[in-house]
Amino acid sequence: MAIDGWDQAATIDDVLERMAAIDAALPHDDGVAYFNRMYWQVTKLVDQAVDAKSFVAGEFLGRLDVNFANLFFAAYGADQDGRPISPAWAPLFEGRGRERTLPIQFALAGMNAHISHDLPHAVVTTCRELAVVPRNNCPEHTDFTHTNDVLAAAQEEIKDWFSTGIVATVDRLGGRVDDGFATFGIHVARAAAWQTSELMWELADKDSLDRMFRDSLSRTVELTSRGILL
Repeated sequence: MAIDGWDQAATIDDVLERMAAIDAALPHDDGVAYFNRMYWQVTKLVDQAVDAKSFVAGEFLGRLDVNFANLFFAAYGADQDGRPISPAWAPLFEGRGRERTLPIQFALAGMNAHISHDLPHAVVTTCRELAVVPRNNCPEHTDFTHTNDVLAAAQEEIKDWFSTGIVATVDRLGGRVDDGFATFGIHVARAAAWQTSELMWELADKDSLDRMFRDSLSRTVELTSRGILL
C-alpha cells in the first residue's frame, strides 16, 4: 500500500501520521513494521522532549527529526513503488519476511541503516537549511547530544515493549533484547553519525570523493545490517 506524500513530511505531526499509516498498511509481523513501530514510539518521546525543553539551537532538532524521518519514508516509498533503494536499507526490506528472525533483529537492522547511514545526511541537510556548519561543540551539536538522555529513556521503554508481548513474547526473545541494544550502542552510533556529517560537509565541494565516500558508507552499513539479520 503506497502512502500519498510519504516522502515530504513537513512537521513532526506529519511524521507521526505517516508512521501510523505505515503501521496500518503492513502486516503485524513484517520486519519493516517492527522497525517502524519502534521508530514511531521513539519519535513521540523525542517530540515530547522538544516541546518540554528549551534547546540552545532553537529549531534545529525539530527540523532534524523531520529531515531524518523523510529518509526512512523515501526508502519505504521507493520499495512500495518497486524502485531501487539504498544498499544501506536493502537488508531490512529484502529480509522483512524471513522466518526464524527475531523482531529485535529487524528493529536493530533498521536502526543501523537509519542512524549510521541516514542520520549524517539529515544533519547535513538541516545545517544547510539553517545556514550553520556542523562542528563539534557547536550549539546544534550540544542539542544533538542532549537528546541522548531522551533516547536512553526511550531505549528502556523499547526494551520493555519488545519483552511484554506487543511484538514478541519473552520466551522467544530471551536475553537477546538487552544484548542487542547493548551491542548496537545508540549513543556511540549517534556520535559517529555526527562525525560522519562533519566529513560529508567538508567533502561537499569534492564531487568524486564525496560520491565515493557516500557509496562506501552505504555499503558498509549494508554489510553490518546483513550481519545483524543472520
